[in-house]
Amino acid sequence: MTNGGEPQALYPSRSGAGAQLGRQLYQRTTHPTLLLGVTPTGVEIAAHAAKAMGCQFDVIIAAHVRMEHLGIIGAVAEDGRAVIDPEFEPRFSLLDALADSIDRARRAIKTERLLFRGQRPMRSVAGTNAVIVDGHLTTPWKVLAAVEFIRTGEPASVVTGAPVSTRSVQERMSARRVEFVCPSVLMDPGGHPRPFGDPEDPSAERLRSIVVARAAT
Repeated sequence: MTNGGEPQALYPSRSGAGAQLGRQLYQRTTHPTLLLGVTPTGVEIAAHAAKAMGCQFDVIIAAHVRMEHLGIIGAVAEDGRAVIDPEFEPRFSLLDALADSIDRARRAIKTERLLFRGQRPMRSVAGTNAVIVDGHLTTPWKVLAAVEFIRTGEPASVVTGAPVSTRSVQERMSARRVEFVCPSVLMDPGGHPRPFGDPEDPSAERLRSIVVARAAT
Protein backbone atom coordinates (compact mmCIF):
# COMPACT_ATOMS: atom_id res chain seq x y z
CA MET A 1 0.00 0.00 0.00
CA THR A 2 1.10 3.60 -0.55
CA ASN A 3 1.18 6.16 2.23
CA GLY A 4 -2.24 7.45 1.23
CA GLY A 5 -3.79 3.98 1.44
CA GLU A 6 -3.86 3.52 -2.33
CA PRO A 7 -2.78 0.02 -3.41
CA GLN A 8 0.66 -0.28 -4.99
CA ALA A 9 0.51 -0.79 -8.74
CA LEU A 10 1.74 -4.13 -10.06
CA TYR A 11 3.44 -2.34 -12.98
CA PRO A 12 4.58 1.30 -13.05
CA SER A 13 2.92 1.82 -16.44
CA ARG A 14 1.14 0.04 -19.29
CA SER A 15 4.22 0.57 -21.43
CA GLY A 16 6.40 -1.17 -18.85
CA ALA A 17 3.88 -4.00 -18.52
CA GLY A 18 3.87 -4.42 -22.29
CA ALA A 19 7.65 -4.49 -22.49
CA GLN A 20 7.88 -7.15 -19.76
CA LEU A 21 5.18 -9.24 -21.38
CA GLY A 22 6.95 -8.87 -24.73
CA ARG A 23 10.16 -10.28 -23.29
CA GLN A 24 8.30 -13.36 -22.07
CA LEU A 25 6.41 -13.78 -25.33
CA TYR A 26 9.66 -13.53 -27.26
CA GLN A 27 10.74 -16.81 -25.66
CA ARG A 28 7.52 -18.54 -26.81
CA THR A 29 7.29 -17.44 -30.44
CA THR A 30 9.32 -17.35 -33.64
CA HIS A 31 9.22 -14.96 -36.56
CA PRO A 32 7.15 -14.00 -38.41
CA THR A 33 5.10 -12.82 -35.43
CA LEU A 34 2.10 -10.51 -35.39
CA LEU A 35 0.87 -9.06 -32.09
CA LEU A 36 -2.83 -8.21 -31.91
CA GLY A 37 -4.08 -5.96 -29.11
CA VAL A 38 -7.65 -6.60 -28.00
CA THR A 39 -9.56 -3.31 -28.04
CA PRO A 40 -9.49 -1.19 -26.05
CA THR A 41 -7.61 -2.52 -23.02
CA GLY A 42 -4.92 -4.53 -24.78
CA VAL A 43 -3.90 -2.00 -27.43
CA GLU A 44 -1.22 0.02 -25.62
CA ILE A 45 0.21 -3.06 -23.98
CA ALA A 46 0.38 -5.01 -27.25
CA ALA A 47 2.04 -2.07 -29.03
CA HIS A 48 4.82 -1.91 -26.44
CA ALA A 49 5.18 -5.70 -26.39
CA ALA A 50 5.57 -5.67 -30.19
CA LYS A 51 8.22 -2.98 -29.91
CA ALA A 52 10.13 -5.08 -27.36
CA MET A 53 9.88 -8.10 -29.67
CA GLY A 54 10.67 -6.23 -32.88
CA CYS A 55 7.56 -7.49 -34.66
CA GLN A 56 4.42 -6.15 -36.33
CA PHE A 57 1.42 -4.91 -34.38
CA ASP A 58 -2.28 -4.52 -35.09
CA VAL A 59 -5.57 -4.50 -33.20
CA ILE A 60 -8.43 -6.97 -33.04
CA ILE A 61 -11.89 -5.61 -32.32
CA ALA A 62 -13.90 -7.46 -29.70
CA ALA A 63 -16.98 -6.81 -27.57
CA HIS A 64 -18.46 -8.55 -24.56
CA VAL A 65 -21.87 -10.17 -24.73
CA ARG A 66 -23.82 -8.89 -21.72
CA MET A 67 -27.26 -9.79 -20.44
CA GLU A 68 -29.37 -7.89 -17.96
CA HIS A 69 -29.01 -9.20 -14.41
CA LEU A 70 -26.36 -11.67 -15.56
CA GLY A 71 -23.50 -9.44 -16.69
CA ILE A 72 -20.83 -10.73 -19.07
CA ILE A 73 -21.62 -14.16 -20.47
CA GLY A 74 -19.33 -14.23 -23.52
CA ALA A 75 -17.84 -12.16 -26.33
CA VAL A 76 -17.55 -11.68 -30.08
CA ALA A 77 -14.40 -10.71 -32.04
CA GLU A 78 -14.46 -9.10 -35.50
CA ASP A 79 -16.81 -11.13 -37.73
CA GLY A 80 -16.34 -14.36 -35.80
CA ARG A 81 -18.91 -16.42 -33.98
CA ALA A 82 -19.96 -15.60 -30.44
CA VAL A 83 -18.10 -17.46 -27.70
CA ILE A 84 -20.44 -18.03 -24.76
CA ASP A 85 -19.63 -19.26 -21.26
CA PRO A 86 -20.49 -22.98 -21.31
CA GLU A 87 -21.84 -22.63 -17.76
CA PHE A 88 -24.53 -20.31 -19.08
CA GLU A 89 -27.50 -22.49 -19.96
CA PRO A 90 -30.31 -20.18 -21.07
CA ARG A 91 -33.90 -21.24 -20.69
CA PHE A 92 -36.03 -21.08 -23.83
CA SER A 93 -37.45 -17.76 -22.62
CA LEU A 94 -33.96 -16.22 -22.69
CA LEU A 95 -32.97 -17.25 -26.20
CA ASP A 96 -34.34 -14.09 -27.82
CA ALA A 97 -32.60 -11.94 -25.21
CA LEU A 98 -29.35 -13.80 -25.87
CA ALA A 99 -29.67 -13.21 -29.61
CA ASP A 100 -30.32 -9.50 -28.96
CA SER A 101 -27.23 -9.31 -26.73
CA ILE A 102 -25.07 -10.89 -29.43
CA ASP A 103 -26.48 -8.47 -32.01
CA ARG A 104 -25.60 -5.51 -29.76
CA ALA A 105 -22.04 -6.80 -29.47
CA ARG A 106 -21.78 -7.09 -33.26
CA ARG A 107 -23.07 -3.55 -33.73
CA ALA A 108 -20.56 -2.28 -31.20
CA ILE A 109 -17.76 -4.02 -33.12
CA LYS A 110 -18.77 -2.27 -36.35
CA THR A 111 -18.53 1.11 -34.61
CA GLU A 112 -15.27 0.27 -32.88
CA ARG A 113 -13.73 -0.96 -36.12
CA LEU A 114 -14.18 2.47 -37.70
CA LEU A 115 -12.70 4.20 -34.66
CA PHE A 116 -9.68 1.93 -34.25
CA ARG A 117 -8.85 1.00 -37.86
CA GLY A 118 -10.93 3.23 -40.11
CA GLN A 119 -11.38 1.54 -43.48
CA ARG A 120 -8.14 -0.42 -43.17
CA PRO A 121 -8.55 -4.21 -42.84
CA MET A 122 -6.73 -6.12 -40.15
CA ARG A 123 -3.33 -7.44 -41.17
CA SER A 124 -3.40 -10.99 -42.50
CA VAL A 125 -2.43 -13.65 -39.99
CA ALA A 126 -1.92 -16.38 -42.59
CA GLY A 127 1.33 -18.21 -41.92
CA THR A 128 2.26 -15.96 -38.99
CA ASN A 129 2.64 -16.74 -35.32
CA ALA A 130 -0.30 -14.71 -34.04
CA VAL A 131 -0.16 -13.38 -30.47
CA ILE A 132 -3.36 -12.00 -28.93
CA VAL A 133 -2.75 -9.58 -26.05
CA ASP A 134 -5.05 -7.97 -23.50
CA GLY A 135 -4.37 -6.02 -20.32
CA HIS A 136 -5.99 -6.94 -16.99
CA LEU A 137 -8.02 -10.10 -17.51
CA THR A 138 -10.78 -11.04 -15.08
CA THR A 139 -12.85 -12.77 -17.78
CA PRO A 140 -11.42 -14.77 -20.71
CA TRP A 141 -14.18 -14.26 -23.26
CA LYS A 142 -12.78 -11.46 -25.43
CA VAL A 143 -9.47 -13.25 -25.80
CA LEU A 144 -11.13 -16.60 -26.49
CA ALA A 145 -13.41 -15.01 -29.09
CA ALA A 146 -10.31 -13.44 -30.67
CA VAL A 147 -8.62 -16.86 -30.77
CA GLU A 148 -11.65 -18.37 -32.52
CA PHE A 149 -11.63 -15.65 -35.15
CA ILE A 150 -7.86 -15.64 -35.71
CA ARG A 151 -7.78 -19.40 -36.24
CA THR A 152 -10.00 -18.96 -39.30
CA GLY A 153 -7.16 -16.95 -40.89
CA GLU A 154 -4.84 -20.00 -40.87
CA PRO A 155 -1.96 -18.71 -38.73
CA ALA A 156 1.01 -20.99 -38.06
CA SER A 157 0.24 -20.77 -34.33
CA VAL A 158 -1.78 -18.78 -31.82
CA VAL A 159 -0.52 -17.63 -28.42
CA THR A 160 -2.33 -15.38 -25.95
CA GLY A 161 -0.96 -13.13 -23.24
CA ALA A 162 -1.71 -10.48 -20.63
CA PRO A 163 0.39 -8.78 -17.94
CA VAL A 164 -2.26 -9.54 -15.28
CA SER A 165 -4.99 -12.15 -15.02
CA THR A 166 -6.86 -14.18 -12.46
CA ARG A 167 -6.34 -17.85 -11.78
CA SER A 168 -9.84 -18.59 -13.09
CA VAL A 169 -8.92 -16.99 -16.44
CA GLN A 170 -5.74 -19.07 -16.59
CA GLU A 171 -7.77 -22.21 -15.91
CA ARG A 172 -10.27 -21.35 -18.65
CA MET A 173 -7.44 -20.91 -21.14
CA SER A 174 -5.92 -24.22 -20.12
CA ALA A 175 -9.28 -26.01 -20.39
CA ARG A 176 -9.53 -24.86 -24.02
CA ARG A 177 -5.89 -25.73 -24.69
CA VAL A 178 -5.00 -22.12 -25.47
CA GLU A 179 -1.38 -21.20 -24.76
CA PHE A 180 -1.43 -18.32 -22.30
CA VAL A 181 1.53 -16.22 -21.11
CA CYS A 182 0.96 -14.09 -18.01
CA PRO A 183 3.63 -12.80 -15.59
CA SER A 184 1.14 -11.96 -12.79
CA VAL A 185 -1.62 -14.48 -12.01
CA LEU A 186 -3.87 -13.51 -9.08
CA MET A 187 -6.04 -15.68 -6.88
CA ASP A 188 -8.65 -12.93 -6.34
CA PRO A 189 -11.36 -13.39 -9.01
CA GLY A 190 -11.78 -9.62 -9.07
CA GLY A 191 -8.20 -9.11 -10.17
CA HIS A 192 -6.00 -6.30 -8.89
CA PRO A 193 -7.39 -2.91 -7.81
CA ARG A 194 -4.53 -1.06 -9.52
CA PRO A 195 -2.68 -3.20 -12.07
CA PHE A 196 -0.94 -0.25 -13.75
CA GLY A 197 0.55 2.92 -12.34
CA ASP A 198 -0.84 5.12 -15.13
CA PRO A 199 -3.79 7.35 -14.21
CA GLU A 200 -6.93 5.23 -14.19
CA ASP A 201 -9.26 7.05 -16.55
CA PRO A 202 -11.08 4.69 -18.95
CA SER A 203 -11.93 7.53 -21.34
CA ALA A 204 -8.31 8.65 -21.56
CA GLU A 205 -7.11 5.05 -21.96
CA ARG A 206 -9.60 4.52 -24.76
CA LEU A 207 -8.48 7.69 -26.55
CA ARG A 208 -4.80 6.70 -26.26
CA SER A 209 -5.67 3.24 -27.59
CA ILE A 210 -7.40 4.70 -30.64
CA VAL A 211 -4.39 6.92 -31.39
CA VAL A 212 -2.00 3.96 -31.03
CA ALA A 213 -4.20 1.74 -33.20
CA ARG A 214 -4.52 4.34 -35.95
CA ALA A 215 -0.70 4.60 -36.06
CA ALA A 216 -0.42 0.88 -36.92
CA THR A 217 -0.30 1.41 -40.66
